[in-house]
Amino acid sequence: MATRKTRLGGNGYPAAKPTLDELISVRKQANRASADFLEIDLQTALTFCDIARKTDNQQRKRRNLQSARKAYETVSRLLRKTSLSAAEARGLQDKMRLLKSELEALGEVF
Repeated sequence: MATRKTRLGGNGYPAAKPTLDELISVRKQANRASADFLEIDLQTALTFCDIARKTDNQQRKRRNLQSARKAYETVSRLLRKTSLSAAEARGLQDKMRLLKSELEALGEVF
């Protein structure tokens, strides 16, 4: 008969398995953190676009435009992997459309 390895807690005793409620709570916290990250990334990208639009320095403009585009691509990819409420999804999609519009106005092609 095969023996089963037991995960030990910090005190040397077997660690307690999380309850279903604890797992659900952790999942909700992870989704909340993901939604917050996406929101912050979009705001940062919009700031990069604003800087790119206002600067006369072409190197600075290119660098900020690249950063904004990278954020757009990252949020696009992560958005599909995050469970969001309808309101959160709508808000993020609206900001994605705004960011895409800003990027296109600055010469980005999609």
